[in-house]
Order: sequence, then structure tokens, then C-alpha cells
Amino acid sequence: MSKAPIILIAEDDKFLIKVYQTKLTKEGFQVEIATNGEEALKLAREKNPDLIFCDLMMPIKDGFETLKELKADPKLKKIKVIILSNLSQEEDKKRVLDLGAEEYIVKADVPFSEVIALAKKYLS
Repeated sequence: MSKAPIILIAEDDKFLIKVYQTKLTKEGFQVEIATNGEEALKLAREKNPDLIFCDLMMPIKDGFETLKELKADPKLKKIKVIILSNLSQEEDKKRVLDLGAEEYIVKADVPFSEVIALAKKYLS
């Protein structure tokens, strides 16, 4: 049996972490949690996840900085990153896509089922 894909969730909202973790684990994914950008980069290096869901507004290192460092690291740059944020400005969206994110999702606009569907889309 092949091992479950690893999804790293970089998010500082405890409620959202719990929901994502529960739902994604139920779908058979292995879930790692980082509550700030610094931790996300450390875990990405340790666990080499298949997919990262990354918030933009996080303590210590924000999602923009985290994404930039991920994509600058030859070992990590191939990891797919989906930004989940409540910032809905077009320039934020353009900036993260230019930095190499696969998609930009506004958390408030998207049901959890869609987040799960995205995970499956990128990991199938």
C-alpha cells in the first residue's frame, strides 16, 4: 500500500486547523500543522509534504514570505502550495500566483468540501 499523501496546513486559526485536520484526515491524508510561517518552512523541510495549504496572515513569518522561501528552496520548490486567506484583494492574489502558488482561495467564500476537493485534485 502506498503511503498517504502529506498535507501541511500553515494556519494560525485554531478552529480552522481543527476542521481542516479532521476533514482531511478522514479523507485519508496525513496532516501536519504549522501555526506560523517559520514553523511551516521547518516542517516542509522535515516532512517534504505533497501539498501545502498556507494562510497569508500568520505570526512570525507571513504567507507571502513563507511562499517566497519555499519556492526559492530547490528541495521545496516543487511542492504545490494553495493559499487559503481572507485577504481578497486582487493584488494579493496576483502576488501569490506570481510567487508560484497553484491557487488562491478566499476562505470566507469557499466551503470546506471545496478545500477537500482541491486537495484531491492536486494529489490524485
